[in-house]
Amino acid sequence: MSNIILFRGMSGTGKSTLSNELGKRINIPVSHKDDIYDSVAGFVTEHGLRNKICFDFLYRFLQTVIDSSAAIILDYGLNNIDDVRRLKNWIEERGATFKTIYCTCSNESIWSKRLASRSVNPLPNQLITHLSDLKNITRTLR
Repeated sequence: MSNIILFRGMSGTGKSTLSNELGKRINIPVSHKDDIYDSVAGFVTEHGLRNKICFDFLYRFLQTVIDSSAAIILDYGLNNIDDVRRLKNWIEERGATFKTIYCTCSNESIWSKRLASRSVNPLPNQLITHLSDLKNITRTLR
């Protein structure tokens, strides 16, 4: 049976750091959405289309993981709870187990510094480099 662990949460909350550390400790590979996003950024200019590619890949890749009874850790933001439910249902319908860990950063000073450090040399996936921008986007989505 496959085991799939999802780290999710807002930008700069430590998903990548935590998922990488867990992967090392339990010897399970980690798939980072940002790696896919950054890889296609040179070919696809539109943000929404880059995200679509990431999620199309995710479902195809997960089918391979499930078919081979493997385990994987996912580092995908997935801030919309409906998207998480859809993924959970899809995985469980195929007989795999699904666990999710929601990452938050309760110290806004640290969180702000993490995001600001990205503004020095941002990768294509690092569109948000100020905590105030992230909060404004979050308010808009509600």
